[in-house]
Amino acid sequence: MKGYKLPVVLSLLGAISGTPGVALADDVFCPPNLGAVTIDGDVLIAAACRLDGTYVKGNVKLYAGGSLVARNNVRIEGSIQAERSNFVDVADSSVNGNIQLDDLVGDRSIIARSRVGGSIQLKGNRSRLEVQANQVNADVQAFSNTGGVVITDNTIDGNLQCKDNNPIPAGGNNRVQGNKEDQCADLKPEATSPAPAPAPTPTPTPPSSSSGSGDSSGGGGSFDGIVGLAALLLLVTARARRGRAAT
Repeated sequence: MKGYKLPVVLSLLGAISGTPGVALADDVFCPPNLGAVTIDGDVLIAAACRLDGTYVKGNVKLYAGGSLVARNNVRIEGSIQAERSNFVDVADSSVNGNIQLDDLVGDRSIIARSRVGGSIQLKGNRSRLEVQANQVNADVQAFSNTGGVVITDNTIDGNLQCKDNNPIPAGGNNRVQGNKEDQCADLKPEATSPAPAPAPTPTPTPPSSSSGSGDSSGGGGSFDGIVGLAALLLLVTARARRGRAAT
């Protein structure tokens, strides 16, 4: 391909990557995304990459800025190796080697419902890590992670080892042939935050009635007026009687 410019090469690669059965020799960069093709070498990732039914005879390597989504029975003969990358999301696939995630910085990485021929090794990640319902032929190890680790429903032929993670890993229902060690000796289900209690319904306050208070005030004033008028009539009557008596 000597003489082709890089954009042309990438365009050609993108055109054939979705063609089933096509074999791409040597190492391949992703993106562009790869479909149901065979890669004879490694897949190298430094941006957002999706593998969909891809067969990789070598390794999948992620670098800073790279992220991986692998779906639909992706098969990797080697390992997945990610260091200082964004995230890794692998489901319903197989990796004959190891899955090694070191110093990931994305929000969440997932390994689910997959077969791993080697170990799953998680070290120094600030991403949340979820390892769920996998068949792992060797160990699962989680060391010095700070984004949270959940390990549930896995079948692990080796050991389950967790150390120096903060927070402590959560999970359960793992079938482990070897030992469960340190923080993973007795995993507990992940705590869920309780729903906030509903605010109490305020006691209804009867509306104040200006007419009621006015009526009350007015009633008192009318009574006082009647009493005063009666006293005045008594006074006039008394004077009239004295006047008649004098005559």
